[in-house]
Amino acid sequence: MTQENDKSPKKRQPGSTGPRKKKTSKSKTNRKDDEYKKKIHNAIKVNLDEYLKQRNINQKQITSINAIIEEHLSCFILVGYTDDGEPVTLVNAATQKDSDSLGTILHKVIKKYSDPPNNLPLL
Repeated sequence: MTQENDKSPKKRQPGSTGPRKKKTSKSKTNRKDDEYKKKIHNAIKVNLDEYLKQRNINQKQITSINAIIEEHLSCFILVGYTDDGEPVTLVNAATQKDSDSLGTILHKVIKKYSDPPNNLPLL
C-alpha cells in the first residue's frame, strides 16, 4: 500500500495559469480610500466652480471698464491690481499704429520714472 506524501508539490492541471485567488469583497481600507477620493474630487470641483464664477465676474468688470474708458480714449493700456491683489492688464489697440503709439508712450513713462533726477547740485 502506498501513501501520498503531503509535503510533495501538487501537480498542475493542464490549462491552469497558477494558483487561484480567493474572491473577496472590498476591504475597509479600499472603501475608505474611495470615500477620500470622492471627498477630494468634490472639494476640487467646488473650488474650481468658485474660481470660474469669480473669474467670470472679474472678466465682466474688466469689460465694463474697457467700455467706459473706450468712450474717452482711442487706445490705452490699463495696468493695476484688483482688491484681492490679482494683477490686471488691459490693452486696447485696434490698429498697428495704435499699438506702436502705446509702446512709445509706455517707453517714455518707464524712462521718466526710472532715471535719477536731473537737477543735482553742482560743486
